[in-house]
Formats: sequence, structure tokens, C-alpha cells
Amino acid sequence: MLSFILNFPYTSIGLIAGLFSFPKKMAWHTRSHSLILKVKSLWWMMLFMKGGRAITIGHIILLGPNTEDRDLEHELVHVEQFTRMPLIFPILYYIELIKKGYINNKYEKEAYQKARNVYRGK
Repeated sequence: MLSFILNFPYTSIGLIAGLFSFPKKMAWHTRSHSLILKVKSLWWMMLFMKGGRAITIGHIILLGPNTEDRDLEHELVHVEQFTRMPLIFPILYYIELIKKGYINNKYEKEAYQKARNVYRGK
């Protein structure tokens, strides 16, 4: 519960991003205490993550229209990471992203491995 509270600023940002993404469907994932929003568009992600199918911000998971098999499971791993490292996970994630890129990012590797899905980048 403490990690949920500490991640509340990120979760709030996730809710705002969800509203700007035109939510179509909403579900609560009890085990991870996360809100899953199926959205019409992740148009704003084109600024930094072209081709992104889904994103996790705090305890909010946004699934875009082009999600593939196992994408939800992948995003649930990111919720676990937020829970394990409250407050600092996004900072650590972006440091890793800058140093090693997306595909070599250890947090993405963990999510792909646990979710058993595949990166289909360009």
C-alpha cells in the first residue's frame, strides 16, 4: 500500500494521459491494484515513442488500438517495477533508456521475458 501512495503522483499523470487518449474501456486489475484503460489513440506518444502500443504510468496502464498478444502482461510487469521501486522507478528507467536504448534496457528485458512477448521495433 505504501508503494501505491508513493507512486500516486505518477498515477495521477497516468490518469490525465488516459483522459487525453480518449478512453473506450476501463477495467480494474485487482492483483496489481492498477487501472487498465483501453484507449482510442496514444497520439501523444508519437513525440517520444513512435509505434508504442501501450504504456504504464504509475498504476495506470494505457492500451492503444494496436496492442498485440501479451502486451497487457508486459505492462503489468512495469506496474510490478513501480511497486518494487516506488518514486524512483521512472528515473531509473530513463537513465537505463538513455545509456542502453530501449531494447537493451534491463527493465524492458525483464518485462519481455516475464510476459513472454516479443519486441517488434523498427
